[in-house]
Amino acid sequence: MADEHEDTDVFEITDFTTASNWERFTARLEEVIHEWKLANLSVASPLQKGEIANGKWEEKIEDAMFADFQCNIIHHRLCQEGESSSACETDLEGEKEKEKAAELQDQEDLLPTAMQDLLSMDNDFPPRAHCLSRWYGIREFLVLSTAHDSEAVLSESRCNLLLSSACIALSNTNCQLPMFVQVHQKWRKLYMGVCEGAGVRTDFQMVHLKKTPHSCQHLSALLDLFKGKIASSVARIPPVKIAVRFTYVLQDWNQTTWPQAPPDLDGDFGDIVGCSDYSSLPFGACEDPITEIHLSTTWPSLSEDVVVDNDVYTDLDPLQAPQWSVRVRMNDEPQCLLNETDMSQALQKLTNADISAVSLPRLSKAMKKARTRIKRHVASGEAPLSADVLSELIDYLFPDALDSAYMEKALPQGAEEATDNENKDEKEYVKEIFKSFKSAPLSSLTFKLATCFCHVNHSYGSLRALAHLWQELTFEVRYRWEHGYLIPDVEKGAPNLAHCLLHQKLQMLNCCIARKRNGGADLKSSSTVSISSVDNSSSRTSLNTSTLYSSALKSSTAAAVQPDKPAAADRKGPTDHERSHDLDVSADHEGYMSDGDDEFFECAEALSDSGSAEETVCKVTSDEKTLEEMEITAEDSSQMSVYDRTGVQSESKMDGACLSREDSVYKDSIGEQPEGRLKECGDLKLLNTDEPLYIPITQEPAPLTEDMLEEQADALTRLGTTAEGAHLRARMQSTCLHADMQAFKAANPGCVLEDFVRWYSPRDYCAEEGKLSNRMQLHGNLWQEVWQMSKPIPVRRQKRLFDDTNEAEKVLHFFESLKPAQVALHLMPVIIHAALLRISQLEESAAPAMQASIENISKRAAALTRRPTIDIQKYEETIYSINKIETSIARAQALKERFLGQSKDKRGKERELEKFVSSLLELPEVIVTGAAKSLTGTVVHRMFAKAQRQATGEEIVDDDPHPNSASSFPHPAAREYILRTVVSRPAPYSRPTPQKMYCVLLNEDFRLAGAFSQDTLFQ
Repeated sequence: MADEHEDTDVFEITDFTTASNWERFTARLEEVIHEWKLANLSVASPLQKGEIANGKWEEKIEDAMFADFQCNIIHHRLCQEGESSSACETDLEGEKEKEKAAELQDQEDLLPTAMQDLLSMDNDFPPRAHCLSRWYGIREFLVLSTAHDSEAVLSESRCNLLLSSACIALSNTNCQLPMFVQVHQKWRKLYMGVCEGAGVRTDFQMVHLKKTPHSCQHLSALLDLFKGKIASSVARIPPVKIAVRFTYVLQDWNQTTWPQAPPDLDGDFGDIVGCSDYSSLPFGACEDPITEIHLSTTWPSLSEDVVVDNDVYTDLDPLQAPQWSVRVRMNDEPQCLLNETDMSQALQKLTNADISAVSLPRLSKAMKKARTRIKRHVASGEAPLSADVLSELIDYLFPDALDSAYMEKALPQGAEEATDNENKDEKEYVKEIFKSFKSAPLSSLTFKLATCFCHVNHSYGSLRALAHLWQELTFEVRYRWEHGYLIPDVEKGAPNLAHCLLHQKLQMLNCCIARKRNGGADLKSSSTVSISSVDNSSSRTSLNTSTLYSSALKSSTAAAVQPDKPAAADRKGPTDHERSHDLDVSADHEGYMSDGDDEFFECAEALSDSGSAEETVCKVTSDEKTLEEMEITAEDSSQMSVYDRTGVQSESKMDGACLSREDSVYKDSIGEQPEGRLKECGDLKLLNTDEPLYIPITQEPAPLTEDMLEEQADALTRLGTTAEGAHLRARMQSTCLHADMQAFKAANPGCVLEDFVRWYSPRDYCAEEGKLSNRMQLHGNLWQEVWQMSKPIPVRRQKRLFDDTNEAEKVLHFFESLKPAQVALHLMPVIIHAALLRISQLEESAAPAMQASIENISKRAAALTRRPTIDIQKYEETIYSINKIETSIARAQALKERFLGQSKDKRGKERELEKFVSSLLELPEVIVTGAAKSLTGTVVHRMFAKAQRQATGEEIVDDDPHPNSASSFPHPAAREYILRTVVSRPAPYSRPTPQKMYCVLLNEDFRLAGAFSQDTLFQ
């Protein structure tokens, strides 16, 4: 029984060596301090003036757990000048232990860096800094904060527990940085902290209230509070140094003009703000981009013995303050016109779409849908654009309908020349950047269409209005094609691949219209002539397709005043339904629409005696070597491309007749009579007959757009890389060569291949040896093969290399198949070009830093427009950057209106105000040199005086240069005080330590932030 009793009396043993949660947390703090190498730091050099606001700050974050309570350890550090980035990361790496010990021995009597910063007056009231750095003036500190807002430190016991952990960790690691604990909700910015030094300690305490206590309304009460908090046993506390800042806020802008001119109610745009015409994009802010102007008057160093500030009297007159500084509070996202006119809505609709694969419906189906929608809108009166607005837009895009002499004016000669004419006053680098844009000339129809799209999107909204405008434009261009009227403001010549695809399509359509207008007229008026008459005939040149092309464009002036062309009033009369019906009927009565006329040039109607024989020449027998024998499908042959002698790719309907016709029964009805001569080729003679060698009239290669070039390149690529494929590809590209050989034979009877090479490719003929080059003599040479199958056929009886009817219908089909969002996407390069051009006209209003951004964005936009694929996201980023620049320029204009408009001495010192305005756009706060006595100070004072007199109902006198200071400024919106001194605490024989208290009084906020130091050795 005794043994059993002894077993039951065994006591439980508690192991007190196991670490508690609090000890683990403290150990984690010490671990982080050592990891960041914050122990045994040397005393840093004093801060320079403004270093806290302008320096670069570094931040590190680690986590720590206190039981189930998670918090973050944050290290804030100011990287001072002269420190490298590696030094910021590893401060004491590479230092020897002996050097550390020596430094610590020398610095035992020095105060920690944070305590010395408390006394520095060079960084009071920094405009941009961490709140703790602003209140205490310290450059480096640690913060303990909760990881989640729901776990805020609300109890005093938890706060003291965290502070005790901080004290132990700082003391054990000999870290002299202050450590703060954030309490209550984070929005209150309430901190408690401690800093441990060699025999000294500083306690950081804070008070935050919504209302300012009555006993703390003025400086005298705050001085009593500060001295009472120090509670030193010294008989007489040294004088307290004071820094004061009063901030006044100006919000009333009734004396300034509105950012935009009022709308012209009688104009074309009615009550729409910011729009005056369609030629340029609207620009600027619709609302004031500046919300407030803050004027801070500062007394940086005062003694409590020389200043009085109480309930009855104050010496703190803002006009007598030695320092003035101004800051501007901007509207974060003001409503701007250029931002509203962009095509971002259309881009957002296409963000997830495959732009490269645009499905094109059949033309008949597209036209049927268009006519159905027109009937429905016209009948119901729900058209997105009214008849008047639509008529005005069409007249702007096609001004030749109103001005019969418009087409007689010079057409645009190209992007470079148009850009130079429009931007004569621009900077050189801006012109060079705009030249690299793949958009359209500034005065072209495409550029005007882009600005119209932006105006319609801004003024009439939604894609329905854009669809209505685009539909009307497609009707107009089809009407012009079918009736032979050139499209205005589209430069002559083949499509320029340096322009956007939409502009290239318009150029192609104009080429088709010009070719159609001049297609058979000159050929029918010319007849077969003899050798002697060809040389001197003025009508001979008209046989050249190149000359026909030029004369067709020149004859556009005559077409503008043709009697059968409808006047502007007549064109406005028909409705959309009537015009669409006209389009259906006109195609059935035009002879050029038949397929039979597409193959050959028309022969002359009035022929000479040999004319009957010439009619048989035009008929050619069927091929002996067809494309089927060369194993080429009909689909591939329809997409083949050719190259002319200059290397320019041309389009043609490729068939066997181009290369492989061997007409065994071909009879030249005119015998050896030459045809199609242009002029003699210098002194060259035919090798066999010793007759002069004549340059023939040849066909020009077909114009091509970039998408046509890509299609034909793909078709040629599909032939493969084999020898047979390469040979076949070369033969497919020789259509133009074949036509030129035919024309050369017709112009030079009795010629041989050597004669042709001497004119066509002189380098391939050796004049000394009198023979062709080696490559021309190779077996199976393509030139020899084509020469053998070429017959003497003049250009007027050759098959056309350019089918204007087919190409025009392709362009029209492309236009009619585009959706409004796709049209906006094709116009996006032009819209960005127009927006940047509008900005460049006003970039002088922007700050110098913003001007560099404008140049950078212009370069990026130019590169973006030249990408082979459309990157919608990049376009959206560019639009966003342009909108930011517009906002910055609007802010600059508003500031210049306020400051330069208030100046009475604009001649001599306007540069001072301009420099001040530029600084406001770049810096958070700008010092007013000379304070109230300077020109800038006078302007600012006058602004506040006018607003204050208007608020009190007093008469505003603009000519009063020195208004009464008592009524010039409102009550300060913020009053800030900094009190600092050095006293011995807690005993008279204690070491003198710094004391500091920061106080801010707002309308609904009161904060006290105190740093009170004491000696821990001699108490």
